[in-house]
Amino acid sequence: MKDYAKIDKELIKHISEISRIKLSESEMEEYAKELSDVLGAFKILGDIETPDEPAYHPIETMDRLREDIVKKTDWDPLSNAKSKEGKYFKGPKIV
Repeated sequence: MKDYAKIDKELIKHISEISRIKLSESEMEEYAKELSDVLGAFKILGDIETPDEPAYHPIETMDRLREDIVKKTDWDPLSNAKSKEGKYFKGPKIV
């Protein structure tokens, strides 16, 4: 497997072919440098020692949910149905 931590013109060419983007040689060099800088920044973030305690919010967060209230509805879905049988819709026969 290729080392994707190393960004070079070959990798940029491969990515541009997959995404069907035509890049000039100067654009490939520019993108290779920019992507290397981005990966370097993420490597720095990955190397930072963090404590094992979870992060916290200085302001307490609360869920703002309403109570579920069950209401009886007077809606009758079969009231406008042309074909019905008892409490079910009746469809055409399929043979």
